[in-house]
Amino acid sequence: MKIPSSARYRRRMGFSGIDVRRDESVLDFSVSPCAYNFDFSSGALRSGYGIAAHPSVPKEAVRYWVYRFADESGAAVEQYVYQTADGHLGYRNAQSGSDRFMTNVKFPPMTALNYRLNSKDILFLACDEKPLMSWDGSRLREHTGSPMISSMALHYERLFVTARDSPTKVFFSDDLDPTNWKISSDAGGFIELLDERGALNRVVSFGNYLYIFREHGISRVTAFAEQREFSVTDLFVSAGRIYPNSITKCGSVIMFAASDGLYVFDGYECRRTLKNLDGLLLPQSVTASAYFDGRYYLACKADFGDGRKIGAEAGEYAANALLTYSVGTGEYSLSRGLDILFMNACSYGGVDFLAAGDGGCGGIIVRCGKRFEEDLPKHWQSPETDFSAADMKKSVRDVYVQTTAPVTVTVSDGKRSRAVTVKAGRRRVRAGIFDGRISLALDASCDCEIKPLTLVFSAYG
Repeated sequence: MKIPSSARYRRRMGFSGIDVRRDESVLDFSVSPCAYNFDFSSGALRSGYGIAAHPSVPKEAVRYWVYRFADESGAAVEQYVYQTADGHLGYRNAQSGSDRFMTNVKFPPMTALNYRLNSKDILFLACDEKPLMSWDGSRLREHTGSPMISSMALHYERLFVTARDSPTKVFFSDDLDPTNWKISSDAGGFIELLDERGALNRVVSFGNYLYIFREHGISRVTAFAEQREFSVTDLFVSAGRIYPNSITKCGSVIMFAASDGLYVFDGYECRRTLKNLDGLLLPQSVTASAYFDGRYYLACKADFGDGRKIGAEAGEYAANALLTYSVGTGEYSLSRGLDILFMNACSYGGVDFLAAGDGGCGGIIVRCGKRFEEDLPKHWQSPETDFSAADMKKSVRDVYVQTTAPVTVTVSDGKRSRAVTVKAGRRRVRAGIFDGRISLALDASCDCEIKPLTLVFSAYG
Protein backbone atom coordinates (compact mmCIF):
# COMPACT_ATOMS: atom_id res chain seq x y z
CA MET A 1 0.00 0.00 0.00
CA LYS A 2 1.35 3.44 -1.00
CA ILE A 3 1.40 5.90 1.89
CA PRO A 4 0.95 9.55 0.85
CA SER A 5 3.90 11.73 1.74
CA SER A 6 3.64 15.35 2.79
CA ALA A 7 5.93 18.20 3.56
CA ARG A 8 5.21 21.18 5.79
CA TYR A 9 6.08 24.69 4.66
CA ARG A 10 5.96 28.17 6.17
CA ARG A 11 5.26 31.14 3.94
CA ARG A 12 5.52 34.82 4.85
CA MET A 13 2.79 36.94 3.27
CA GLY A 14 3.17 40.71 2.95
CA PHE A 15 0.87 43.17 1.23
CA SER A 16 2.11 44.99 -1.86
CA GLY A 17 -0.71 46.23 -4.07
CA ILE A 18 -3.89 45.71 -6.07
CA ASP A 19 -4.18 44.25 -9.56
CA VAL A 20 -7.57 43.83 -11.23
CA ARG A 21 -6.16 43.63 -14.74
CA ARG A 22 -4.27 40.33 -14.75
CA ASP A 23 -5.65 36.88 -14.08
CA GLU A 24 -5.41 35.76 -10.45
CA SER A 25 -3.42 32.70 -11.46
CA VAL A 26 -0.38 34.84 -12.32
CA LEU A 27 -0.55 37.20 -9.34
CA ASP A 28 1.82 36.99 -6.42
CA PHE A 29 0.07 36.03 -3.17
CA SER A 30 0.85 39.53 -1.79
CA VAL A 31 -1.06 41.30 -4.61
CA SER A 32 -4.81 41.61 -4.12
CA PRO A 33 -7.50 41.43 -6.82
CA CYS A 34 -9.83 43.31 -4.43
CA ALA A 35 -8.84 45.57 -1.53
CA TYR A 36 -10.13 48.82 -0.07
CA ASN A 37 -9.82 51.08 2.98
CA PHE A 38 -6.41 49.58 3.81
CA ASP A 39 -3.12 51.39 3.23
CA PHE A 40 -0.38 48.88 2.37
CA SER A 41 2.55 51.20 1.59
CA SER A 42 4.55 49.92 4.59
CA GLY A 43 4.12 46.25 3.69
CA ALA A 44 1.63 45.86 6.53
CA LEU A 45 -2.06 46.74 6.41
CA ARG A 46 -3.05 50.00 8.11
CA SER A 47 -6.24 52.03 8.07
CA GLY A 48 -6.58 53.84 4.75
CA TYR A 49 -7.47 57.42 3.95
CA GLY A 50 -10.78 58.88 5.04
CA ILE A 51 -12.36 62.20 5.96
CA ALA A 52 -12.54 63.78 9.40
CA ALA A 53 -13.95 66.96 10.91
CA HIS A 54 -11.52 69.83 11.54
CA PRO A 55 -11.98 72.95 13.71
CA SER A 56 -10.90 75.27 10.86
CA VAL A 57 -13.32 73.79 8.30
CA PRO A 58 -17.04 74.50 8.87
CA LYS A 59 -19.16 71.37 8.73
CA GLU A 60 -21.33 72.91 5.99
CA ALA A 61 -18.29 73.85 3.81
CA VAL A 62 -18.42 71.68 0.69
CA ARG A 63 -15.84 73.94 -1.05
CA TYR A 64 -13.09 75.77 0.88
CA TRP A 65 -10.22 78.23 0.28
CA VAL A 66 -7.86 80.36 2.39
CA TYR A 67 -7.57 84.07 1.58
CA ARG A 68 -4.65 86.17 2.86
CA PHE A 69 -4.58 89.96 2.89
CA ALA A 70 -3.33 93.00 4.80
CA ASP A 71 -5.86 94.96 6.85
CA GLU A 72 -6.03 98.75 7.10
CA SER A 73 -3.22 98.81 9.66
CA GLY A 74 -1.01 96.66 7.42
CA ALA A 75 -1.27 93.59 9.63
CA ALA A 76 -1.43 90.20 7.88
CA VAL A 77 -4.82 88.52 8.06
CA GLU A 78 -5.81 85.03 6.97
CA GLN A 79 -9.44 84.26 6.38
CA TYR A 80 -11.13 81.11 5.21
CA VAL A 81 -13.83 81.36 2.56
CA TYR A 82 -16.22 78.54 1.77
CA GLN A 83 -19.28 77.53 -0.19
CA THR A 84 -22.20 75.55 1.19
CA ALA A 85 -24.09 72.76 -0.56
CA ASP A 86 -26.93 75.16 -1.46
CA GLY A 87 -24.51 77.64 -3.10
CA HIS A 88 -24.06 80.31 -0.42
CA LEU A 89 -20.61 81.87 0.04
CA GLY A 90 -19.42 82.24 3.64
CA TYR A 91 -16.30 83.49 5.40
CA ARG A 92 -14.71 83.71 8.84
CA ASN A 93 -14.91 87.25 10.24
CA ALA A 94 -11.52 88.04 11.80
CA GLN A 95 -12.87 90.56 14.31
CA SER A 96 -15.80 88.55 15.67
CA GLY A 97 -14.35 85.10 15.11
CA SER A 98 -17.70 83.97 13.69
CA ASP A 99 -18.81 82.78 10.25
CA ARG A 100 -20.92 85.01 8.02
CA PHE A 101 -22.39 84.93 4.52
CA MET A 102 -20.99 87.33 1.90
CA THR A 103 -24.40 87.72 0.22
CA ASN A 104 -27.80 86.07 0.07
CA VAL A 105 -27.20 85.06 -3.55
CA LYS A 106 -26.67 81.36 -4.28
CA PHE A 107 -23.96 80.46 -6.81
CA PRO A 108 -22.98 77.40 -8.86
CA PRO A 109 -19.82 75.55 -7.72
CA MET A 110 -16.96 78.04 -7.42
CA THR A 111 -13.23 78.07 -8.07
CA ALA A 112 -10.90 80.63 -6.48
CA LEU A 113 -7.36 82.05 -6.45
CA ASN A 114 -5.46 84.75 -4.58
CA TYR A 115 -4.17 87.83 -6.45
CA ARG A 116 -2.74 91.26 -5.70
CA LEU A 117 -4.58 93.96 -7.66
CA ASN A 118 -3.73 97.67 -7.44
CA SER A 119 -1.56 97.05 -4.35
CA LYS A 120 -4.43 95.24 -2.62
CA ASP A 121 -4.80 91.54 -1.94
CA ILE A 122 -8.02 90.07 -3.29
CA LEU A 123 -9.55 86.66 -3.83
CA PHE A 124 -10.91 85.96 -7.31
CA LEU A 125 -14.01 83.78 -7.43
CA ALA A 126 -15.41 82.30 -10.63
CA CYS A 127 -18.16 79.99 -11.80
CA ASP A 128 -19.60 79.19 -15.22
CA GLU A 129 -22.84 81.18 -14.85
CA LYS A 130 -21.63 84.51 -13.40
CA PRO A 131 -18.98 87.10 -14.33
CA LEU A 132 -15.66 87.08 -12.52
CA MET A 133 -15.99 88.22 -8.89
CA SER A 134 -13.48 89.45 -6.32
CA TRP A 135 -13.58 89.45 -2.52
CA ASP A 136 -11.49 91.89 -0.46
CA GLY A 137 -12.33 90.55 3.00
CA SER A 138 -15.54 92.52 3.42
CA ARG A 139 -17.05 93.18 -0.01
CA LEU A 140 -17.94 90.99 -2.99
CA ARG A 141 -17.73 92.66 -6.43
CA GLU A 142 -18.66 91.53 -9.93
CA HIS A 143 -16.40 92.40 -12.86
CA THR A 144 -18.64 92.63 -15.90
CA GLY A 145 -17.26 91.82 -19.31
CA SER A 146 -15.43 88.68 -18.25
CA PRO A 147 -16.23 85.28 -19.79
CA MET A 148 -18.37 82.79 -17.87
CA ILE A 149 -15.35 81.04 -16.45
CA SER A 150 -15.06 77.27 -16.11
CA SER A 151 -11.33 77.21 -15.21
CA MET A 152 -8.68 79.85 -14.67
CA ALA A 153 -4.92 80.18 -14.25
CA LEU A 154 -2.69 83.14 -13.52
CA HIS A 155 0.24 83.19 -15.94
CA TYR A 156 2.74 86.06 -16.23
CA GLU A 157 0.28 88.53 -14.66
CA ARG A 158 -2.54 87.70 -17.04
CA LEU A 159 -5.56 85.62 -16.15
CA PHE A 160 -6.18 82.86 -18.71
CA VAL A 161 -9.57 81.15 -18.61
CA THR A 162 -11.80 78.64 -20.38
CA ALA A 163 -15.53 79.16 -20.73
CA ARG A 164 -18.21 76.52 -21.23
CA ASP A 165 -20.15 78.72 -23.67
CA SER A 166 -17.04 79.13 -25.88
CA PRO A 167 -15.41 75.67 -25.89
CA THR A 168 -12.93 76.44 -28.69
CA LYS A 169 -11.36 79.54 -27.06
CA VAL A 170 -8.97 80.40 -24.26
CA PHE A 171 -9.52 83.99 -23.12
CA PHE A 172 -6.87 86.15 -21.48
CA SER A 173 -7.10 89.40 -19.57
CA ASP A 174 -5.08 92.58 -19.90
CA ASP A 175 -1.50 92.43 -18.65
CA LEU A 176 -1.41 93.25 -14.89
CA ASP A 177 -5.19 93.70 -14.80
CA PRO A 178 -7.27 90.49 -14.65
CA THR A 179 -10.45 92.57 -14.43
CA ASN A 180 -10.00 94.06 -17.93
CA TRP A 181 -11.30 91.69 -20.63
CA LYS A 182 -11.56 94.21 -23.47
CA ILE A 183 -10.39 92.50 -26.66
CA SER A 184 -7.68 94.58 -28.35
CA SER A 185 -4.02 94.36 -29.29
CA ASP A 186 -2.95 96.14 -26.10
CA ALA A 187 -5.45 94.66 -23.60
CA GLY A 188 -7.18 91.27 -23.50
CA GLY A 189 -8.01 88.74 -26.17
CA PHE A 190 -8.49 85.08 -26.94
CA ILE A 191 -6.82 82.12 -28.62
CA GLU A 192 -9.05 79.90 -30.71
CA LEU A 193 -8.10 76.30 -31.43
CA LEU A 194 -10.09 74.38 -34.03
CA ASP A 195 -8.88 70.83 -34.61
CA GLU A 196 -9.54 67.21 -33.73
CA ARG A 197 -8.43 67.59 -30.10
CA GLY A 198 -11.85 69.00 -29.23
CA ALA A 199 -13.14 71.40 -26.58
CA LEU A 200 -10.81 73.40 -24.32
CA ASN A 201 -11.61 72.38 -20.75
CA ARG A 202 -8.80 73.40 -18.38
CA VAL A 203 -5.85 75.82 -18.30
CA VAL A 204 -2.79 75.17 -16.13
CA SER A 205 0.25 77.41 -15.64
CA PHE A 206 3.18 75.02 -15.33
CA GLY A 207 6.83 76.03 -15.50
CA ASN A 208 7.25 78.76 -18.11
CA TYR A 209 4.25 77.74 -20.20
CA LEU A 210 0.48 77.67 -20.15
CA TYR A 211 -1.01 74.26 -20.92
CA ILE A 212 -4.48 73.86 -22.38
CA PHE A 213 -6.10 70.52 -21.61
CA ARG A 214 -8.65 69.61 -24.21
CA GLU A 215 -11.10 66.75 -24.64
CA HIS A 216 -8.58 64.68 -26.60
CA GLY A 217 -5.21 66.33 -26.23
CA ILE A 218 -2.89 68.95 -24.74
CA SER A 219 -1.67 72.20 -26.31
CA ARG A 220 1.11 74.46 -24.98
CA VAL A 221 0.97 78.25 -25.11
CA THR A 222 4.09 80.40 -24.96
CA ALA A 223 2.88 83.70 -23.49
CA PHE A 224 5.64 85.70 -21.85
CA ALA A 225 4.79 89.32 -22.62
CA GLU A 226 3.16 90.97 -25.64
CA GLN A 227 0.19 89.04 -27.00
CA ARG A 228 1.44 89.36 -30.58
CA GLU A 229 4.30 87.07 -29.52
CA PHE A 230 2.00 84.34 -28.17
CA SER A 231 2.44 80.95 -29.87
CA VAL A 232 0.75 77.55 -29.60
CA THR A 233 2.28 74.07 -29.90
CA ASP A 234 0.22 70.87 -29.92
CA LEU A 235 1.86 68.21 -27.76
CA PHE A 236 -0.37 65.23 -27.15
CA VAL A 237 -3.32 63.54 -28.78
CA SER A 238 -5.35 61.13 -26.67
CA ALA A 239 -7.52 58.36 -28.09
CA GLY A 240 -9.59 58.64 -24.94
CA ARG A 241 -11.30 61.61 -23.36
CA ILE A 242 -9.44 63.72 -20.76
CA TYR A 243 -11.52 64.59 -17.68
CA PRO A 244 -11.06 68.19 -16.42
CA ASN A 245 -11.70 67.50 -12.72
CA SER A 246 -8.75 65.09 -12.65
CA ILE A 247 -6.10 67.57 -13.88
CA THR A 248 -3.74 68.64 -11.08
CA LYS A 249 -0.22 70.05 -10.82
CA CYS A 250 1.85 67.66 -8.71
CA GLY A 251 5.26 69.24 -8.18
CA SER A 252 7.33 68.57 -11.29
CA VAL A 253 4.51 66.84 -13.21
CA ILE A 254 0.81 67.16 -13.98
CA MET A 255 -1.45 64.18 -13.37
CA PHE A 256 -4.78 63.54 -15.03
CA ALA A 257 -7.25 60.80 -15.87
CA ALA A 258 -8.54 59.92 -19.31
CA SER A 259 -11.09 57.36 -20.39
CA ASP A 260 -8.25 54.87 -20.93
CA GLY A 261 -6.61 55.38 -17.53
CA LEU A 262 -4.28 57.57 -15.45
CA TYR A 263 -1.46 59.66 -16.94
CA VAL A 264 1.66 61.51 -15.75
CA PHE A 265 2.64 64.53 -17.88
CA ASP A 266 6.05 66.21 -17.53
CA GLY A 267 5.39 69.17 -19.82
CA TYR A 268 6.52 67.33 -22.94
CA GLU A 269 5.39 63.70 -22.83
CA CYS A 270 2.66 61.63 -21.21
CA ARG A 271 3.02 58.16 -19.75
CA ARG A 272 0.47 55.76 -18.31
CA THR A 273 0.55 54.79 -14.66
CA LEU A 274 -1.37 52.36 -12.42
CA LYS A 275 -2.46 50.22 -15.36
CA ASN A 276 -3.18 47.52 -12.80
CA LEU A 277 -6.31 49.46 -11.77
CA ASP A 278 -7.79 49.66 -15.28
CA GLY A 279 -11.39 48.51 -15.14
CA LEU A 280 -11.78 49.23 -11.43
CA LEU A 281 -11.63 53.03 -11.48
CA LEU A 282 -14.21 54.78 -13.66
CA PRO A 283 -12.48 58.01 -14.80
CA GLN A 284 -15.59 59.36 -16.51
CA SER A 285 -17.03 59.92 -13.03
CA VAL A 286 -14.13 61.96 -11.58
CA THR A 287 -15.48 64.56 -9.14
CA ALA A 288 -12.28 66.11 -7.70
CA SER A 289 -8.50 65.90 -7.53
CA ALA A 290 -5.73 67.56 -5.52
CA TYR A 291 -2.03 67.44 -4.67
CA PHE A 292 -0.95 67.45 -1.04
CA ASP A 293 2.14 66.28 0.85
CA GLY A 294 3.65 64.58 -2.20
CA ARG A 295 0.48 62.67 -3.10
CA TYR A 296 -2.05 62.95 -5.90
CA TYR A 297 -5.63 62.46 -4.71
CA LEU A 298 -8.37 61.43 -7.13
CA ALA A 299 -12.06 61.04 -6.25
CA CYS A 300 -14.29 59.10 -8.64
CA LYS A 301 -16.57 56.10 -8.90
CA ALA A 302 -15.16 52.58 -8.83
CA ASP A 303 -16.76 49.25 -9.67
CA PHE A 304 -15.85 46.82 -6.89
CA GLY A 305 -18.31 44.26 -8.23
CA ASP A 306 -19.26 42.66 -4.91
CA GLY A 307 -22.73 44.12 -4.36
CA ARG A 308 -21.82 45.57 -0.95
CA LYS A 309 -22.92 49.03 0.24
CA ILE A 310 -20.00 50.75 1.96
CA GLY A 311 -20.32 54.24 3.45
CA ALA A 312 -21.77 56.66 0.89
CA GLU A 313 -22.87 53.74 -1.31
CA ALA A 314 -25.86 53.23 0.99
CA GLY A 315 -27.54 56.27 -0.64
CA GLU A 316 -27.14 58.42 -3.73
CA TYR A 317 -23.54 59.34 -4.50
CA ALA A 318 -21.42 60.98 -7.20
CA ALA A 319 -18.20 59.23 -6.13
CA ASN A 320 -17.44 56.23 -3.94
CA ALA A 321 -13.64 55.90 -4.20
CA LEU A 322 -10.57 57.93 -3.28
CA LEU A 323 -7.22 57.03 -4.84
CA THR A 324 -4.04 58.33 -3.22
CA TYR A 325 -0.84 58.08 -5.27
CA SER A 326 2.68 59.07 -4.20
CA VAL A 327 4.22 60.90 -7.16
CA GLY A 328 7.75 60.19 -5.93
CA THR A 329 7.52 56.50 -4.99
CA GLY A 330 4.50 55.20 -6.90
CA GLU A 331 2.88 53.88 -3.70
CA TYR A 332 -0.89 54.07 -3.65
CA SER A 333 -4.00 53.08 -1.73
CA LEU A 334 -7.71 52.97 -2.45
CA SER A 335 -10.51 54.03 -0.12
CA ARG A 336 -14.14 53.08 -0.62
CA GLY A 337 -17.35 54.69 0.62
CA LEU A 338 -16.32 58.38 0.38
CA ASP A 339 -18.42 60.76 -1.74
CA ILE A 340 -15.71 63.42 -2.24
CA LEU A 341 -16.89 66.32 -4.43
CA PHE A 342 -14.09 68.85 -3.77
CA MET A 343 -10.49 68.93 -2.48
CA ASN A 344 -8.05 71.79 -1.93
CA ALA A 345 -4.62 71.87 -0.24
CA CYS A 346 -4.65 74.66 2.37
CA SER A 347 -2.62 76.24 5.15
CA TYR A 348 -4.58 77.97 7.93
CA GLY A 349 -3.66 78.80 11.50
CA GLY A 350 -0.16 77.42 10.95
CA VAL A 351 -1.49 73.98 9.97
CA ASP A 352 -1.35 72.41 6.50
CA PHE A 353 -4.26 70.18 5.52
CA LEU A 354 -6.25 68.88 2.57
CA ALA A 355 -9.75 70.34 2.81
CA ALA A 356 -12.53 68.27 1.28
CA GLY A 357 -16.28 68.18 0.84
CA ASP A 358 -18.00 64.81 1.21
CA GLY A 359 -21.63 65.01 0.12
CA GLY A 360 -22.93 68.00 2.07
CA CYS A 361 -20.24 68.12 4.78
CA GLY A 362 -16.77 69.62 5.03
CA GLY A 363 -13.64 68.18 6.62
CA ILE A 364 -10.07 67.16 5.85
CA ILE A 365 -8.53 64.08 4.23
CA VAL A 366 -6.41 62.07 6.68
CA ARG A 367 -5.37 58.45 7.10
CA CYS A 368 -8.10 57.55 9.58
CA GLY A 369 -10.15 54.81 7.90
CA LYS A 370 -13.37 56.70 8.60
CA ARG A 371 -16.06 58.79 6.98
CA PHE A 372 -16.29 61.37 9.72
CA GLU A 373 -17.41 59.31 12.77
CA GLU A 374 -18.35 56.24 10.71
CA ASP A 375 -15.78 53.45 10.54
CA LEU A 376 -15.33 52.25 6.97
CA PRO A 377 -15.13 48.44 6.57
CA LYS A 378 -11.64 47.37 5.49
CA HIS A 379 -11.06 44.42 3.18
CA TRP A 380 -8.08 42.58 1.70
CA GLN A 381 -8.49 39.57 -0.57
CA SER A 382 -5.58 37.45 -1.78
CA PRO A 383 -5.61 35.80 -5.20
CA GLU A 384 -6.17 32.07 -5.42
CA THR A 385 -2.84 30.25 -5.38
CA ASP A 386 -1.51 26.72 -5.65
CA PHE A 387 1.84 27.68 -4.03
CA SER A 388 3.62 26.68 -7.27
CA ALA A 389 2.59 23.04 -6.77
CA ALA A 390 -0.33 22.56 -9.13
CA ASP A 391 -0.10 18.75 -9.11
CA MET A 392 -0.32 18.46 -5.32
CA LYS A 393 -3.10 18.95 -2.80
CA LYS A 394 -2.56 21.47 -0.07
CA SER A 395 -3.67 21.76 3.51
CA VAL A 396 -3.51 25.18 5.15
CA ARG A 397 -2.95 24.26 8.77
CA ASP A 398 -2.36 27.60 10.53
CA VAL A 399 -2.36 31.31 9.83
CA TYR A 400 -0.36 33.45 12.27
CA VAL A 401 -1.74 36.99 12.65
CA GLN A 402 -0.40 40.01 14.51
CA THR A 403 -2.99 42.79 14.73
CA THR A 404 -3.77 45.85 16.86
CA ALA A 405 -7.55 45.35 16.62
CA PRO A 406 -10.03 42.51 15.97
CA VAL A 407 -9.80 41.08 12.45
CA THR A 408 -11.65 38.31 10.63
CA VAL A 409 -9.45 35.84 8.77
CA THR A 410 -11.17 33.78 6.04
CA VAL A 411 -9.42 30.88 4.34
CA SER A 412 -11.13 29.34 1.31
CA ASP A 413 -10.47 26.61 -1.25
CA GLY A 414 -13.27 27.62 -3.63
CA LYS A 415 -15.65 24.97 -2.30
CA ARG A 416 -15.69 25.75 1.37
CA SER A 417 -14.27 28.41 3.65
CA ARG A 418 -13.45 28.93 7.28
CA ALA A 419 -13.78 32.37 8.91
CA VAL A 420 -12.30 33.13 12.32
CA THR A 421 -12.38 36.46 14.15
CA VAL A 422 -9.37 37.05 16.39
CA LYS A 423 -8.70 39.72 19.00
CA ALA A 424 -5.76 42.13 19.06
CA GLY A 425 -2.33 40.63 19.60
CA ARG A 426 -0.37 37.70 18.18
CA ARG A 427 -2.87 35.01 17.20
CA ARG A 428 -2.96 31.61 15.53
CA VAL A 429 -5.89 30.64 13.31
CA ARG A 430 -6.41 26.91 12.78
CA ALA A 431 -7.59 26.69 9.19
CA GLY A 432 -7.86 23.05 8.15
CA ILE A 433 -8.67 23.83 4.50
CA PHE A 434 -7.77 21.26 1.81
CA ASP A 435 -7.64 21.66 -1.96
CA GLY A 436 -5.46 22.52 -4.92
CA ARG A 437 -5.98 26.31 -4.79
CA ILE A 438 -6.20 28.44 -1.67
CA SER A 439 -7.22 32.07 -1.02
CA LEU A 440 -7.24 34.22 2.08
CA ALA A 441 -9.20 37.34 3.09
CA LEU A 442 -8.84 39.83 5.93
CA ASP A 443 -11.68 42.07 7.16
CA ALA A 444 -11.65 44.71 9.87
CA SER A 445 -14.23 47.26 10.97
CA CYS A 446 -12.14 49.73 12.99
CA ASP A 447 -8.71 51.37 13.08
CA CYS A 448 -6.06 48.68 12.94
CA GLU A 449 -2.61 47.60 11.79
CA ILE A 450 -1.99 44.06 10.59
CA LYS A 451 1.59 42.84 10.21
CA PRO A 452 2.57 40.47 7.37
CA LEU A 453 1.06 37.02 7.93
CA THR A 454 2.70 33.62 8.22
CA LEU A 455 0.96 30.63 6.63
CA VAL A 456 1.78 27.04 7.58
CA PHE A 457 0.66 24.50 4.96
CA SER A 458 1.34 20.98 3.83
CA ALA A 459 1.64 19.66 0.29
CA TYR A 460 0.69 16.05 -0.47
CA GLY A 461 2.24 14.06 -3.29
